[in-house]
Amino acid sequence: MAPLLDAADEAAWFGAITGLAETWGFDRLLIAMLPRPTIRLEDAYIRSTYAPEWRRTYDEQGMMHIDPTVAHCHTRATPLIWSPDIFTTEPQQSMYEEARAHGLRSGVTLPIHGPNQEAGMMCFVNDSNPNDEFWRHINVALPNLVLLRDLVIDTSQRHLNTHTQTLLPKLTPRERECLKWTARGKSTWEISHILSCSEAVVNFHMKNIRTKFGVNSRRAAAVIATQLGLIDPG
Repeated sequence: MAPLLDAADEAAWFGAITGLAETWGFDRLLIAMLPRPTIRLEDAYIRSTYAPEWRRTYDEQGMMHIDPTVAHCHTRATPLIWSPDIFTTEPQQSMYEEARAHGLRSGVTLPIHGPNQEAGMMCFVNDSNPNDEFWRHINVALPNLVLLRDLVIDTSQRHLNTHTQTLLPKLTPRERECLKWTARGKSTWEISHILSCSEAVVNFHMKNIRTKFGVNSRRAAAVIATQLGLIDPG
């Protein structure tokens, strides 16, 4: 697994992972990770060799909210071997049928629970029938897949950090000041005096902040900003 550890950039890193998966008999791979607990499923860091048409359909229809493999990874740490039995509801069965049409017939999903509250999964997939031979293959390959999963967690940090930066609201210096003092419990009047500006100016910044965070209150924005490391409430 040296190429994975020595990868100079993201392309080489992901290429090393897919190469190992192919060596172990899996021609399709997906890595999906939430760098922070506050990030939505729709904004997860995702790299895969799945068919692009399937990825678009999956995202556009919000299938991550009905996918049993996603639900499993929220609460479990053990691998999940794919079988028709885990797709129990009608929407899940429909999703599985469509996935099979794109070569995602058999696979195993390994949950990701990282040391810095990362969450997600790795899926190793091929287009074979989930028969006895496939189960024997999984039993042989599983120790290697678990080790690879752990190495991916440890080597993914810089890629996750880059992804997270693209999701962060872009705040002006004055907006950061307003949020910082809001997080410290200051009122509009108090913030206006601290920043030597009018209350109208503070309210203007707060309106922009609420819009950028997609929330209805400045307190909610301050909480999210603190969680994302955008401000230090002190």
